[in-house]
Amino acid sequence: MRLRAEYSVGPHLKFLANLDMMHLMERTLRRAKIPYLLSEGFNPHIKMSLGTILPVGVWGQKEYFDLDIKPMPIADFIEAMNQALPPGIYIRKCCEILPLAPALMKVINAADYIFMMQCTGLDLENIAAQILSQDKILVNSKGKNKMLTKDLRPGLYDINAERQDEVEIIMARVSVNEPLNIRFDEILDVFVQYGINKKYMLDFWRRGNYIRKGEHYYSPLEKV
Repeated sequence: MRLRAEYSVGPHLKFLANLDMMHLMERTLRRAKIPYLLSEGFNPHIKMSLGTILPVGVWGQKEYFDLDIKPMPIADFIEAMNQALPPGIYIRKCCEILPLAPALMKVINAADYIFMMQCTGLDLENIAAQILSQDKILVNSKGKNKMLTKDLRPGLYDINAERQDEVEIIMARVSVNEPLNIRFDEILDVFVQYGINKKYMLDFWRRGNYIRKGEHYYSPLEKV
């Protein structure tokens, strides 16, 4: 059977690189005695694939992985994994998917990034509206090709700002993966262009990953 799991990565694990997370999950599967399946060939590996890469320095509320295992109850899988996982990371939900379902990296194409900051005195709602009113939003790429200038506007779907107790929150819903991958640090650069100093930032994380179809957003656990 093939499973798709939703998991959370807490703030104190935000400096794990993607390969570190893969190794952590593989060790957990062994400790939990999950009957995982192996690939064929001279160098077999666990048939598991993570979703979109969680940037180093960013923690995630709803991340995903796919895994091929021998049949077992989903509730038993979640319980065994959560007992074996280290503090700060846990499986939230899990469902069975079709064996030939597209890989997560092919279907996840949108994400929410949350930026929490101390009170700035700025009109963040007006700043969000100004950003969304632009025809182009140009930044220097933070990816491999740092000489590239990117226009983020086609993949900047929404920005919301609100105050919660003694902090302010900005949510940015953006395109990820192909054809336009928007990084969280590129969003930060946009905020700086509009007067939001990075010194105000207290924390940032990825709230969720989505499958965008037209104007609708679906969880990777849903049948789209």
